[in-house]
Amino acid sequence: MAWLCLYNLNYMSPGLDGKYTSSKRRPSIFRRPRRRASLPVSLVILAIIITLFALVRPSQYFENPIDVNKIKVPTVTPSATPLPFPTDIRGGHIVFTCTRKDINQICIINADGSGYKQLTDNSTNTYYPAISPDGKSIVYAVNQYDNFDLYSINLGDSKSTQLTSNIGNAFSPDFSPDGKQILFVNKMTDGKFELWVVGNAGENPRAIYTGPPNNAGQANSIVSAAWSPDGNQIAFAMSVKYDFSYQVFVLNANQPAQAPRQISQGMEDIGGSLSWSPDGSNILIYAGPVAGREIYKLDIATGAATQLTFGGNNAAAAYSPDGQYIVYNSLRNNNQADLYIMLANGHSTRQLTNFPEPDWQPRWGP
Repeated sequence: MAWLCLYNLNYMSPGLDGKYTSSKRRPSIFRRPRRRASLPVSLVILAIIITLFALVRPSQYFENPIDVNKIKVPTVTPSATPLPFPTDIRGGHIVFTCTRKDINQICIINADGSGYKQLTDNSTNTYYPAISPDGKSIVYAVNQYDNFDLYSINLGDSKSTQLTSNIGNAFSPDFSPDGKQILFVNKMTDGKFELWVVGNAGENPRAIYTGPPNNAGQANSIVSAAWSPDGNQIAFAMSVKYDFSYQVFVLNANQPAQAPRQISQGMEDIGGSLSWSPDGSNILIYAGPVAGREIYKLDIATGAATQLTFGGNNAAAAYSPDGQYIVYNSLRNNNQADLYIMLANGHSTRQLTNFPEPDWQPRWGP
């Protein structure tokens, strides 16, 4: 059969009419009396090939079918789904008060120490920066003519906007979790301290809480306020017995007329800065004598305080957006105020800034 196929391939070629004709004279051994073929030779050959395939190949594929259960499939380890990447010491921005040429300004730096920039260049002191939840703007207080007013600056175009005017002394601002409102402390002309809110464009400023007088009939001073991550509570530091020694209270943001609840118990010399943990379970504070302040974590439910730093004279701690790190200012380096970052448990401290003039009051944003 093979020689028959070979013969046709070698000696038959298609003509112009599509039929195969002999390109060479056949060998004499194949000469036979000519007769008209009933079918073209090519069809006969095709039929023979199909018949052979049907007779030979089925025994290989159908009489002994492959057992799929015995097929060895290479084991492939599936790719793990990546977890959400948290903000860490290489991510996010930190805004802070920076003393430059003996005037307090607002500066910003990336959490890895890059991207330092001075945002304000005022002729008067500027304090208390806070970054918006979306990281696009910063609110801060400017001291003009012995009065504080709030301003905001857009980080995209560096445009500043005044938010308050002639309502008292507005300071220590903090954004609501949705970024639509700003909480701040306001010292009134009569000496009372109040908590106020204002829209993020300066609209509708109003008081929500007035601090009660102390036992001597004088106004209790409020020095710091911070909105809880869920927006339902407001923490603030208020003096009870002595000036410059505060206790931490929590106010119902939805019903501010209710009496606030005191969180800190038995601690003395608490300073004037607060920062909620992202899960709302605790607040960072600093406390201790003037020359030896330390960072503490204050549990909201129990009031228990956990000390995080040991030496260095530290203050103004703030959580990173994911709660894994803490930024704070410290005098541990030759009594120079610089910014430092540590893990949320107080370990692995590293220095962030090292300028000739003080850096302090840091706040961490996205």
